[in-house]
Amino acid sequence: MGAGLVSACLPVSYVLLVHLFDRGGTDRNDSISIKRRFKGALLSNVFSIAVTAYYLLVYTTTPFHEMGLRLDHWKEALIYPFILMNAFYLGQFVMMHIDKTLWHYFDYYEWKMCFNNWVWRRDIIVGPITEEIVFRACSSTLMAHVWGPSVTCLLNPIPFAASHFHHIWDDQRRGHSLAHSILQRGFQFCYTYLFGVFATYLQLTTRHALVPIVAHAICNAQGLPLWLEIANYPKRRDRLTLYSAYSAGFAVFVYLLYTKHGMPAR
Repeated sequence: MGAGLVSACLPVSYVLLVHLFDRGGTDRNDSISIKRRFKGALLSNVFSIAVTAYYLLVYTTTPFHEMGLRLDHWKEALIYPFILMNAFYLGQFVMMHIDKTLWHYFDYYEWKMCFNNWVWRRDIIVGPITEEIVFRACSSTLMAHVWGPSVTCLLNPIPFAASHFHHIWDDQRRGHSLAHSILQRGFQFCYTYLFGVFATYLQLTTRHALVPIVAHAICNAQGLPLWLEIANYPKRRDRLTLYSAYSAGFAVFVYLLYTKHGMPAR
């Protein structure tokens, strides 16, 4: 099997193994189902890393370094995406300040509740780590050696975004109609594809798996930018403040992404 085909199959194997371990499960948010899916995701990671390392030996003598599975420059790999993504969500933080909900980030008991919540562990810790290892560190790295980085940035996110369509069955188990599920997951496909392009670019540019992992975790924590919610604020001053914060944050995000300032060395 060629390296290009293998790189396209790895994301599929992730979804299949996650569902295989949770066969018969009725709710993806149930703690038992989450634990089962963790095992499937972990097995997918081990399998994908081994297969990718084998195929990368044709192109490099250091396959794990090529995949970004390395410890050097770990501080920059944590700090750069943290600043990058928090700049992107600057307007969100200002919005929380206006709504007087920003204090949640500084409350010990809030964090304790999060760490004890299996859904939070999946969305913020295990999901970003296991997905980025398979989809970015393994699949996109191998694909880039076959088709080049530009094509990879456009093609690799497709299976990542399409993998979310399997939630349609989870939605129907919870009583949602098929039409509602398809519409919801179709919209999710669009924005996860855009994130996939961004995360693939980070992976191929930095060759450090921590960078897209941190970016993914912050995106999962914050969700979509709430730009459209600004119009609902009655005070003109608040609206101007929020528009300015979102614009300034996005400008910093673009600057850091374009200049690569603070990006970990390859």
